[in-house]
Amino acid sequence: MTISTSLLFDRSVQLMTKQQGDLASIQERVATGKELVRPSDSPELAVNIARIKSTIGQLDAYKNSLNSVNDRLRIEESYLEGSKDVLIKMKQLTLQGSNGSMTGRDREVIALEIDELTSEIQNLANGTDANGNFLFAGSRVATEPYAKDEDGIIRYQGDNYRPNIDYTSNRRSSIGRNGLDVFKPILSGQFSDPIPAIYELTFGGTLEPGDSYNLQIDDQSFSYEVRPGDDADAVFGRLAFSLNEANRSSQLQNIEAQVVDGALQIRAIDGVARAISSDSTNGSMVTDDLDAFAVTDPEAAITVASLSGTMERGDALTLSIGARSMTYHIKGDEGGLSPTTPEAVLSALKEAVESSGLFSQSASFQMTATEPAELQIQALRENIGVVSLNAIERTNINDQSSTIALVQKPTPALPERIEFFEALQEISLLLRTGSQDQMQAKLDHLDQMIDITTLSLADIGAEMNSIDNELAVNDDIKLQLEATLAGKEDLDYASAITELQAKMMALEAAQSSFAKISQLSLFDYIR
Repeated sequence: MTISTSLLFDRSVQLMTKQQGDLASIQERVATGKELVRPSDSPELAVNIARIKSTIGQLDAYKNSLNSVNDRLRIEESYLEGSKDVLIKMKQLTLQGSNGSMTGRDREVIALEIDELTSEIQNLANGTDANGNFLFAGSRVATEPYAKDEDGIIRYQGDNYRPNIDYTSNRRSSIGRNGLDVFKPILSGQFSDPIPAIYELTFGGTLEPGDSYNLQIDDQSFSYEVRPGDDADAVFGRLAFSLNEANRSSQLQNIEAQVVDGALQIRAIDGVARAISSDSTNGSMVTDDLDAFAVTDPEAAITVASLSGTMERGDALTLSIGARSMTYHIKGDEGGLSPTTPEAVLSALKEAVESSGLFSQSASFQMTATEPAELQIQALRENIGVVSLNAIERTNINDQSSTIALVQKPTPALPERIEFFEALQEISLLLRTGSQDQMQAKLDHLDQMIDITTLSLADIGAEMNSIDNELAVNDDIKLQLEATLAGKEDLDYASAITELQAKMMALEAAQSSFAKISQLSLFDYIR
C-alpha cells in the first residue's frame, strides 16, 4: 500500500466531517427537545409515535362528544325536574278538587289553574337544547313535539328515535329520551275486550255404538261412549254439555262449548290459549249370533216374537206390522242386567212400542206369562198385515278419528292506555263536569305520571354517571398514552448533553490533530 501525504489529509478530513455531522444531529435534537426530529431518522419509531398520537386524538374527540352530551343531559334534567314539580302541584290541586265539600265555583277555579299547569308542562315538553333543537322530538328536532290537534287534544308529533353516542371505538349506547319515553301513555284503568280462542272438534270415519271419544283440556279429561242411535251431533252435544257443566262448577274456567255446523266449537272466552287434544277408541269386538223370530197363528191372530243369541249394545230390532215399522236399539243393560237377557230386551221393546203409539190401532202387546222370553202381539182388527221381527247386528269398523283445529287465535284482555296530555286535559274537564269517583281515578293517573318522570330522572342520572366514569377512564388511558409518547418522542437531556459534550471534545481533538498532521511531510524523514 502506498502511503502519501494526500491520503493522510483525506482521511483526517473525512473523520472531522463525520464528527461534525454527528455533532450537528445531536445539537438539533437538543434544540427541538425531541428524540426523533424527522421520520427518516427511525421509521419504526415514527410509526409507533403516529399511532399513539392518533389514539390520543380519538380520546380527545370522544371527550368533547361526551361533554356535549353531558350538557344536553343536564338541560333534559332541568326540564324533567320542572315537569315533576308541576305534576306534584297538579296532584295536590286534583286531590283538593275531589273533595266532596268543594262547590262548583271552587272546582272551576281549580280547573283554570290545572289548564295553566298543563300548558306549562307542554312548554317544558317542547324544550330545546343550546342549539335550538327540540329535546323530546326524537329525530324530528326541528318540529315542535307537542301540539294541539283539531280537537284541541295535545298530541305527540315526534318519533321514537333515540340517538346513539360512541363512548369509545368499542362501546356505543343510546343517549337521551324522546317524548314517548318521558311523557308516555299511562294505564287508564280499563281493559280491552279479549278475543276468544276458538277450537273446533270434528269427527271422521264411522261412528258406531261402543266407540269412545276423549277430549283433554289442559289437565281435565272428558269422555263419551257412543250409544245406539247416536249421530255425530248427539256426541258433540253430550261433550258440550259436559264442558259447560265443568265450567259452571269451576272445574274449567272461562270455557264455553256448543255444536255449530256439524262440529263442536270450544271457546276460551278469556282470550287465553288452551292445551286441547282429542282421541278415540273403537268399541269391543262383535258377537254375530243374534236371531229374532216372529211366528203368527192366523186363526188366533196372535204373533209370538222371541230372541236368541247374544244381545250387545248397538244391536237393533226392527218390528214391522203391515207398512209400519219401528227400530229399537239395544242398550245392553236392559232390566239392569249386564249382559242383558232376551226377556229384558223384549220387555224394553214392548215399552218402547207402546210409548211410541205407532201400532196402537193395530195390535196390543203382552209378555207371555208361561214363557217370559216371548212377546205376544195380538191383532186388534183384521188385515193388519204381516207381522215380523228382524235382528240387526251392530258393525265393527275401526276407522273413526277426531281432529282439533284452532280457528281463531286468542288475544287476552290488555290494559288500555291514555295519552299523557290527554289524561291531563281530562282532569280539567272532570273538575267541571265529572264525579268524585272519576276524580279519584285521575289521582292514580297523576301518580303514574310522577313515577314515569322520576324514573326518567333516574335514567338521566345513570347516563351522566356512565359518561363521567367513561371520561375518567379515557383520561387515565390518555395519561398513560402521553407518558408512553413522551418516553418515545421526548429527548433525555442529561444523556443527550453528555453525548454532545463528548462529541464536541472529540471534534476539537480531531481538529487539533489535523492542524499538526497537516504541517508534516515525508520529505522531513528522507532528510
